[in-house]
Amino acid sequence: MVRKFIDDDNAVNIELGYILNLFLVMVLMASFTGAFYVRAEHSSQQAMYTEFSDLGSEIGRDITNMYITSAHPTANNITIYMERDIPLTLGGKGYSIMLKNATSEGVASVNIEGGNYEVITMLNSIDTHVNAKGLVYSGSGEMNIKMIKNNSGAWLWIE
Repeated sequence: MVRKFIDDDNAVNIELGYILNLFLVMVLMASFTGAFYVRAEHSSQQAMYTEFSDLGSEIGRDITNMYITSAHPTANNITIYMERDIPLTLGGKGYSIMLKNATSEGVASVNIEGGNYEVITMLNSIDTHVNAKGLVYSGSGEMNIKMIKNNSGAWLWIE
């Protein structure tokens, strides 16, 4: 009887049955776990999208437009004072403000950089003769940009 069973080609080895059963369970568990991780990844992406949208809105609220506070013209000189209120943090993070020179290709600008974002305010009325220098970090909550233009040129600085 045992010999007949061993020689039977239709018989299945019990160890092979265990292995096939284990393989089937592993495939089912991998499918279930994979679906869970795909759903978790989608939820994580949605949360990141919402977080970045909120951060952009917060940065937009934090940064105000630059405006001229006063101008003092005389016969040969024009002194313009511009002011921009700045918060201590942008989107809850630190940042820096860079005053960039005007070039022959572009105008002077005030660049606010922090993390992965940059906000540029162009100073369109200032020509290529402006001598602009300086780097200031947040802390005062206010940045004054001053420009003096006279016969010998123009100067722009941060106070």
